[in-house]
Amino acid sequence: MATLRLVPVSGPALDSVKDQSMVGRDPSCEIVVTDGSVSRRHARLEKRGSAWWVVDQGSANGTYVNSLKIAEKELKNNQELRFGALAYRVDLHEDPEATVATPFLADDSATLMAAATPPPLPPAAPPPLATPTPRPAAPPPLPHAASAPPPAPPSAAAAKDRFRPAGPAAPVPQMPGGAPPAKKGKSPVFWVAIGCCGCLLLVALLAGVIGGGVFMATKGAADAAHAWLGHVRQGQATEVAAGMTEAFQTRPTAEEVQAITTAIAGSKDATFFSRSVDNDKATLTGVLTGGPSPQPIVLKLVKEGGTWKVDDVTLGVE
Repeated sequence: MATLRLVPVSGPALDSVKDQSMVGRDPSCEIVVTDGSVSRRHARLEKRGSAWWVVDQGSANGTYVNSLKIAEKELKNNQELRFGALAYRVDLHEDPEATVATPFLADDSATLMAAATPPPLPPAAPPPLATPTPRPAAPPPLPHAASAPPPAPPSAAAAKDRFRPAGPAAPVPQMPGGAPPAKKGKSPVFWVAIGCCGCLLLVALLAGVIGGGVFMATKGAADAAHAWLGHVRQGQATEVAAGMTEAFQTRPTAEEVQAITTAIAGSKDATFFSRSVDNDKATLTGVLTGGPSPQPIVLKLVKEGGTWKVDDVTLGVE
């Protein structure tokens, strides 16, 4: 059975712990502690079966196990038990005097030995004797045969015939006239078709290169045109005037300005399917989209001071 001993950590040594021990400052306690942080009847240590428990008695400063305040708790070995400000380590160890020894009788020993001894095994039967296998009788000697003369070596003609295929050689098929068939070449039409395809591919590549170059050269003009059309749709007069050349600001009549403004304001976007550039001049041909019907439009732009500006607008020309 386990006995409880409290090893001081930050407190005085305590009396031995009995099965029911009250800890406190009261002289009637089994374990008297004079520290002011300990209540008169602080906690009770009691044994329940083979386990030890600590039960707080409503102390002022509390009872703690491993820094946790408890009302009651089973104690484990090496836990820290604290009463107020006094700390102790729980030491549980077996009491050798409490161990009950079982008497050992000589008769019981003999019985156990007899029960543990396995019965003797029966003697093993001797292995059967191997019966000798009779040897087969030797065959009678064969009569001496007359020695045959060695075969004659083949003649030179016979040796040559050994490497000649059996039977007559298959005749090689001959075309009429005796000449072997000639390999059939490609038709001239095939080579003409190949040449045409190559030319078309080369033209397509050149068109793509030229078209890409024109697109890049006119990209700035197209961006300026889209921006100017957006200003017209939003009625931004200052931006519209800034995106036009001085000549175009005074060239169109009032009726032309009204027609251009109405057509652009009724659209949502523009698509330019033809672009051309000549130094500082660019022409964009396309349609206004997003309105009741596509409206053909041609914009001419001039680069002034490094900036593309609209120099002319024509409607209704595809």
